[in-house]
Amino acid sequence: MTTMASSNQTGSTAYISLFDETLGVLPKPLSDLLTSYSGIPKHAQIDHVVKLRNEAYARFPYPCLGTFRFLDLDLAAHYAYQEHVLSPLKQPSADGATEPLFLDLGTCFGQDLRKLIYDGVPTHRLWVSDIEPKFIEFGYKMFNDEDKLPRDHILCPGDLLSSSPEDRLRILDDKVTILHMTTVFHLFSFDLQKVVADRCLRLLRKDTGGPVLLVGGQVGSTMPGPFERQNASQDYSHKYRHDEQTWQKLWEEVCGREPWKDKIKNIDVRSKLLKQGPDQFHRTTPRPLV
Repeated sequence: MTTMASSNQTGSTAYISLFDETLGVLPKPLSDLLTSYSGIPKHAQIDHVVKLRNEAYARFPYPCLGTFRFLDLDLAAHYAYQEHVLSPLKQPSADGATEPLFLDLGTCFGQDLRKLIYDGVPTHRLWVSDIEPKFIEFGYKMFNDEDKLPRDHILCPGDLLSSSPEDRLRILDDKVTILHMTTVFHLFSFDLQKVVADRCLRLLRKDTGGPVLLVGGQVGSTMPGPFERQNASQDYSHKYRHDEQTWQKLWEEVCGREPWKDKIKNIDVRSKLLKQGPDQFHRTTPRPLV
């Protein structure tokens, strides 16, 4: 979830140095959200965020926390946000029409969820999931909304690799019309990325004959392939990074297999390079038509 050190650096030391002691200023979209949604005055926001970040980083020493990268509202900054995410989620459904349903996989503190609510999306259309339950608790502390954001649409832990009938994500199989996932795929090997992509397709709705959307941003590289670098917590590693071509091939391969090849009429895979350097970040928008 961050702009990382050069890809010729390996080992946890590449991550340990990525820690900023404090913030000079909050990103304006996040500050506005804390003011209007959370009721936290501007003069208290930096202390509030830094204190919470320090508490989270002590447990999860990830670079996105150490560098305050998690404060960026990635979904709202996505070029597809206004037209293809926010607009359909706010649009009232006609009688008998399919109501849109949004799922944020790997929600972290749920910052994108709160932004959608702040932007006027009805909460009953919004679901989130993460593998780490503690992130959900940090989210409630961050946004001061325990009393107004119910937990019934929070699926945690949600395991993208699980085939267990007990996995909490199964409740949304064949129901999601807009699926958001940012900076997740690079944590898996190429073979496991196929499993994750297949899991995404199982979540997406298939009975309307219309398009569904998978949207987000992923860490990529102009030199795609296996990439081993372990983070400071020893829990997660960078495993495989894509460029635009290999990212498209991943989805074409998964969608071309059973049971999807006869269910998906078309898949439109788009990506846009955001940052140049040894490590890349792509806004990605696979749009299966099922």
